[in-house]
Amino acid sequence: MDIEADIATKAETLRKAMHSKLSIKGRSFAGAVRRAGRLLPGRIRRQADVIIKAQELGGHPKLMRMVDQKAVDAAFKDIKGYLAGIDPAERKRSWWLKWTGLNVLNVLIVAVCFVIWLLWSGTI
Repeated sequence: MDIEADIATKAETLRKAMHSKLSIKGRSFAGAVRRAGRLLPGRIRRQADVIIKAQELGGHPKLMRMVDQKAVDAAFKDIKGYLAGIDPAERKRSWWLKWTGLNVLNVLIVAVCFVIWLLWSGTI
């Protein structure tokens, strides 16, 4: 398998993994990384940049010599390992718990302010 096809296969595999684990949609791996933003740690984004730059050089046979295949393989393993450790159900559950907790806190703050207002106005 030539290097260009190998890099394209790895990028597509990672794009599909990002879609299944993080619910990130993107037409390409670069688009998916851009949409992921802060969901990916800086270390993983830097590794993704290695693959994206190698993909950009894909159409130029002489420039493909500049691609460090070991760096691309290491970046692929790092990103794949990070995405493998993500549980989509746990992400969704924790998001709902945070959302519920925030709303309960807001209701409590409003209730306390209302009681303070009632005390201050002399109604209670």
